[in-house]
Amino acid sequence: GCLQEAFGCTARNEFRLYKGFTENMRNGILPGANVETDPQQIGHMLEESPFFPDRCFWSGMRSFSIPITVPDENGEAMMLNEKDFSMPTHCIVHGDSGDIVIPCCCNLPTIKTYTNDRTYVGKTKYVCDQFLCVPKLRTYDANDNPLYLIRPETCCGGCCPVCGSGCDKGSQCIYMPFYLHDYNTMQVLPGAPGGKGLPAQIRNVWAGMKRECCTSADNYFVVFPEGASSALKAALLGSTVLLDFTVFEEKNGGCLVVTWRPPSPEREGGCGGRFWDRENSEGNAQA
Repeated sequence: GCLQEAFGCTARNEFRLYKGFTENMRNGILPGANVETDPQQIGHMLEESPFFPDRCFWSGMRSFSIPITVPDENGEAMMLNEKDFSMPTHCIVHGDSGDIVIPCCCNLPTIKTYTNDRTYVGKTKYVCDQFLCVPKLRTYDANDNPLYLIRPETCCGGCCPVCGSGCDKGSQCIYMPFYLHDYNTMQVLPGAPGGKGLPAQIRNVWAGMKRECCTSADNYFVVFPEGASSALKAALLGSTVLLDFTVFEEKNGGCLVVTWRPPSPEREGGCGGRFWDRENSEGNAQA
């Protein structure tokens, strides 16, 4: 994974699932390391997608599937999350006067969840609305009825996200929790008993010094809502994958953008302003 990312490609997403969480749980292990079987592991998810061209040229738009196997990578596939080819959440136009971020609001990333016999149980979709600075996901049930809106708490009339909610745990000072809100009432849902009194949420947590400094890998702490079924929990694991994909993985939009330069007498272009400088072509195309 590290070598692929060094060459500008995206490594396959891999998740190890554990019941409960401690801030120092296996944080010293780099992704891809050969480790012994962990008796605490209850599930495993490994992305299945083509390395070339998907994860090298349009990683922010790629399609993939990610089965949930129990209890580890060699176990039985119980559920499946799938994403089709989509637009990224945003594009970045690199211009001579600076960068312009353009949000994409059509064909946005969506993950669908199925049982191992291909029974559809729900989906999660990235949401584009008037509050562009607040990343959010919407989770649906098997009948495509919206259940949850997953987003951080906000301020300024919903325009800006609010960061950590206290510093009694190390990662709460650093990372922004994404709470599960009831879609109809917009109230934050209570967590299941295993959440130890915390509200239902998906939170990025400290992954250890090696991972934070040397890789783009992340750790997530998920508190399921009270009364969630096994199928809904699998759909919310898909929500976690989509949150990682849209918010934490593809921060630069995943699009190939060419610098726009207006025509000038010194340089004439046949198609009205898209130019390549032979001596400085590296500065004119960004992925």
